[in-house]
Amino acid sequence: MRKLALFILTLVSLIAISCERDPWLEGPVSLKPSTDTLWFDTLFTQKPGSSYPISVTKIISIRNPENAWVKADFELAGGSTSAFRINVDGVAGPSIQGIEIAPRDSVFVFVQCSLEPNNNTQPAIVLDSILARVGGRESRVILSAWGWDAHYVQDSVLPCNTRWSLTDKPYVIVGDVLVRQGCTFTIDPGVQIYASARTVLYVLGQLNWQGSPGAPIRIRGDIPSYKTDSLPNQWGGIYLLRNSGNSVLKYCDIRNANLGIRVDSLPIAGGYNLRMENTRVSYCGQACVAGINAKIEAINCLFSDAGSYTFLGLLGGQYNLTHCTLADNGRIGARQKGHFALTNCLRDGLGRVVSTKPMQCSMTNCIVEGPQWEELQFDADAGAPFTLNFGFNLIRTRNDGGYLPASNHIFNQDPLFEAPLSGNYRLQAGSPAIDKGSTTISISQDLTGFARTAPNDLGCYEYR
Repeated sequence: MRKLALFILTLVSLIAISCERDPWLEGPVSLKPSTDTLWFDTLFTQKPGSSYPISVTKIISIRNPENAWVKADFELAGGSTSAFRINVDGVAGPSIQGIEIAPRDSVFVFVQCSLEPNNNTQPAIVLDSILARVGGRESRVILSAWGWDAHYVQDSVLPCNTRWSLTDKPYVIVGDVLVRQGCTFTIDPGVQIYASARTVLYVLGQLNWQGSPGAPIRIRGDIPSYKTDSLPNQWGGIYLLRNSGNSVLKYCDIRNANLGIRVDSLPIAGGYNLRMENTRVSYCGQACVAGINAKIEAINCLFSDAGSYTFLGLLGGQYNLTHCTLADNGRIGARQKGHFALTNCLRDGLGRVVSTKPMQCSMTNCIVEGPQWEELQFDADAGAPFTLNFGFNLIRTRNDGGYLPASNHIFNQDPLFEAPLSGNYRLQAGSPAIDKGSTTISISQDLTGFARTAPNDLGCYEYR
């Protein structure tokens, strides 16, 4: 029994000794950051009276290279007035003391920034640094961000006949914006617009957005970085409500929306709900363009890269597409059906038809291309007319149902786009789309304003 007691006492002593922390290293230690400079992409400066926007959170690690415990102090060189914020292993503040780091272990530092207006028309660089000290020796990580001033519009009903013409700084929309019935929202060439995650532009009146080849109108998500340029679902999109009509988009570049442009119902006053020329709508989570019994005309347009549809005509309508490229590289979503879809009916969850409307669609000198064997979806119910006038197109389709005449189409040939995985749908030399356009169509320029020569090339780009 005495031997058992002695054994237990010895075991407890050994455990106590093994659990004792190694001695603190009091001398100077050079901590090892995972990077010497932490870069933030361009960020809009703060909206007056608001904390919007705040950057994404970036993370770095800082390593203790020694075989002993250390206590480290962390500090922003800019102190409490810094544009940056840090959090070290759950402790936040401009100055953080006594963070314990085990031998050859690391701590994580979380960094954000929120930038004050700088009164510049171009992005201005903002710098600071994180100082990490042990025993008087200092390690430094440079913090760098570009801040861009903007004209802000938040949760607004726009004054009737609003015009945006300033090109010195971009416009940033925060929240929803409404164009009232009977009013026109005009945007001039060269205007840049960035929209927040919860932004939808609702239109009861009409849009008059007319850019130019050298100064297109651009609208996209509110993270002004090339890294997010092709990411969908960064903002809601444009919603032309019932009774809106005669909207015009010319030389516009619309991207990164959930649903790029939605158009509801035929216009009461006649004409088109929407007329688009030389316009690109791309990188959308659901659809680039969706018309619900609407009337849409598109000339020299690129509708590309969407989760479900580049173009959707639902429950009938009237659609006229000329010299358009409708293409998807398969990198957004995991769709199994064609990205160009037309229906003259609406079905419930069980597939039963609940409503029908006449469908009429013309497509001439266009390209429909994607990774599926069948890139067309047609749902034609006998309860309403379903009329197609398609000619001189290059289409990826099996032509099930025989909707398209085989005599004046090119089926299932690679259009030889330059770099479709990068969103570049220009034609390469040798493309089967070159010089295959209908000679009865007379359109003098392509999407970019480049001169077309007869016979025109198919799609929105003329080969050059």
